[in-house]
Amino acid sequence: MTPRRLAVKALMHQEQAGYANLVLDAELKKCTPPLESRDAAFASRIFYTVLEYQPLLDFLLGKFSKKPVAKLDAPVRAILRVGLAQARFMNVPLPAAVNESVKLTKALGKTSASGMVNAILRKAAVLSVQESDFADPLERLQTYYCLSKTVAQLLYSQYGEETFELAAAFRNRPKSAVRVNTLRTTDEALTKELQDEGCCVENGPWKHALLVDFQGSPATGAAFARGEYHVQGLASQFAALCVEAKPGQKVADFCAAPGGKSLTLAQEMHDTGTLVSGEAVSARVNLLEKAFQRCGITCAKAVHNDATVWQKSWGAFDRVLCDVPCSGLGVIAKKPDIRYKDLDGMENLCVIQQKILQNGADSLAENGRLVYSTCTINQKENQNQIEAFLRRNPQFQVVAPALSLPGMEHGAFGTLFLPHKTGTDGFFVAILEKLST
Repeated sequence: MTPRRLAVKALMHQEQAGYANLVLDAELKKCTPPLESRDAAFASRIFYTVLEYQPLLDFLLGKFSKKPVAKLDAPVRAILRVGLAQARFMNVPLPAAVNESVKLTKALGKTSASGMVNAILRKAAVLSVQESDFADPLERLQTYYCLSKTVAQLLYSQYGEETFELAAAFRNRPKSAVRVNTLRTTDEALTKELQDEGCCVENGPWKHALLVDFQGSPATGAAFARGEYHVQGLASQFAALCVEAKPGQKVADFCAAPGGKSLTLAQEMHDTGTLVSGEAVSARVNLLEKAFQRCGITCAKAVHNDATVWQKSWGAFDRVLCDVPCSGLGVIAKKPDIRYKDLDGMENLCVIQQKILQNGADSLAENGRLVYSTCTINQKENQNQIEAFLRRNPQFQVVAPALSLPGMEHGAFGTLFLPHKTGTDGFFVAILEKLST
């Protein structure tokens, strides 16, 4: 199995259904013998590059194909996308991209299409295309910036001309950030360990945050195995730190998996007090438990729980974090399949968010603090939710965060991270406290 062939198979599978990361992992696991790590990385790069640029790739291919791209045989369509992605966006020399695509066409039993593949790729790879070619803003967002019609319409209705800067930023993955496990090491010691492992490391914007250029997966290496850090984006760290969890407190993380925020909360608590980390998906509770074990956390308890249902028996908490399920429109750079969401079920999702936020408020002790966060930039899931919550709960107020990051926007209903301004994931955080009586 070659990397290109695996990418083609994964893309054909992706067209049927499924989350991109799960589809790719499934194809990689099928390989016998397994691909070498370098080849697996190349296959992954091809797969995700095609997903990221698919509407633009199809636009270019369609200029030279006699049939609409959507009506081509699935293997031929995938081969064309893979070849063009390499030539235009992966710095693979055009002759190599074309020749390998022709070989793959024959290997997959589509020899009669090999001449067509050769001709289309050679023309499409050198066709000039610019943002200004798309005068209509929604067409530009859909074709040039590769967003679904629904996502393009939603973002343009809320951000106007700024949407183009935002969409451009979706093509830049944020730097890998990690959170130092202060229970096991120091910033300085971990920096040296990671540098010794061959990583480039720089300090983040606040203590115990490091920006790391990993050579491979961030979840490998001796320091990770020893639980000396966990991988957590800066915006996610910000949300957890805004909770201001303190040693000895009783804290709840209502939607905890995969566990990054819970780990940060436990470390801020110096692994004392009680942290209840709830997760609605039972299979993910085990992920939380493994993360706690790896990082030496004993104050946290991972529980299977539906956060939309108030658990009176849990009693009151000093701090509550509601990192609610959301549309994920802030993490498109990391998860390119989100680009093409149809956003069906948004009203139901907003209802779920409201229930979780209200349960968080109802679970809060006097003088407690409630933090609401999402990894989306959709105002309906962010500012509008807080505005509606405050109308229902006038005893609460929004509090300004103690931390800051260049480019973040703090407003009446919370703090917004836009990728083109902060260089992070898109994120929203609202800190809520009860008014003094």
